[in-house]
Amino acid sequence: MTETSLLSKAARACPYHTYRQLRATAPVRFMADQDIWVLSRYEDCDYVLSNPERFSSRESLSSKNAYRNCSAALDVLSNSRAQPRQRTLILADGESHKRHRKAIQNALSPARMLRDFGPTIEGRVNSFIDAFVEDGRCDAVSQFAIPLPMSLVARIFDTPEEMIPTLKGWSDNFFAALSGLMPDEVVVRAARDTLEFEHFILDRVAVRRGKDGTDFLSRLTNGVDGAEPLNDAEIVNICSQILVGGNESTISMLGNLIHQLATTEGLQEELRADPDRIPAFVEECLRHEPPLQAMYRISLHEETLGGQVIPAGAKLMLNFGSANRDEKFYADGESFDLDRDNTETLHLTFGRGRHACVGQTIARREGVVAVSALLDRLDNIRLDPALPPVRAKIFGVRGFEGLPITFDPRG
Repeated sequence: MTETSLLSKAARACPYHTYRQLRATAPVRFMADQDIWVLSRYEDCDYVLSNPERFSSRESLSSKNAYRNCSAALDVLSNSRAQPRQRTLILADGESHKRHRKAIQNALSPARMLRDFGPTIEGRVNSFIDAFVEDGRCDAVSQFAIPLPMSLVARIFDTPEEMIPTLKGWSDNFFAALSGLMPDEVVVRAARDTLEFEHFILDRVAVRRGKDGTDFLSRLTNGVDGAEPLNDAEIVNICSQILVGGNESTISMLGNLIHQLATTEGLQEELRADPDRIPAFVEECLRHEPPLQAMYRISLHEETLGGQVIPAGAKLMLNFGSANRDEKFYADGESFDLDRDNTETLHLTFGRGRHACVGQTIARREGVVAVSALLDRLDNIRLDPALPPVRAKIFGVRGFEGLPITFDPRG
């Protein structure tokens, strides 16, 4: 394994040194251990994102297709009710992607969701804090970062919060399979969960089809505001992306925000003194520690990037974690800087162009509300000296499995 392999133990623990090496010595590099071209500079990643007609998104979520080489998983998926299986939204190109994006934007309607969910977000944030505030300690992931986005996912799917553990279990297994680096038993478990999730979604769709419901699934199923109705396979695929995208990246974002609060001297006091800076804090943290470190594309033509000839059909990893720290675009980009102007060069954490994350407005809102409430109700937030943080182990994710913190309740 090469010194700059992204799969090395050191890179998996903290990849930024490896990213810096790649930007300096080989910003467009073929990684034989992953059979993938890694793009580490901002301008190259931006070029690929800005030219969807030259780079396909059909496998944008994973370095490898986990199911393709697992016959046992394919046998399980052959029993799907949503056949033929279809690529949608982030996994689709051209007119198909345009159609799916219109359907989900009209059904999800971030502005409407924020209007409807705003009180829910604030209420749920405070209810989670209520559960641990008097203890002076908590695991910020399991007791806060997980239940907040999962409660919103449950509401999107119009299901009681008692089902959150099931939804989270499905999401965890889907996401593990997406990493492309898991053993067959994990992929088979994800395939079985895929069928369970299909039954869950399609049973709910069946009672909504053709009816004038106002909930998300009704709007997605029947088409609203000029969007075309979707078929079962399309709905299942889109809903699985919402399940994973609506919680996994937000969980990591919230954990990263809390870790930054707990480890940056004077930051809590600065933000309490000027709460209007909290959105800038969230934005800088998204740049500095992207929850999802990369997205993937397939070259449709031979391309020359960074002096390297990339053949048609090659898989590309767009390394957002590196691009967001590119020295050419971000002065002292390795450092967290609350005063950084992130409107000068927009970070790539939520993608760019046609495939930019449709839920980014909601995610930002969750981050701002969460930080505001934590600062309002907890003082002297710090890492628990007896229990070190545990980083997420899935490749390409920058977040925490566990983040024990201590604090003083504010009166």
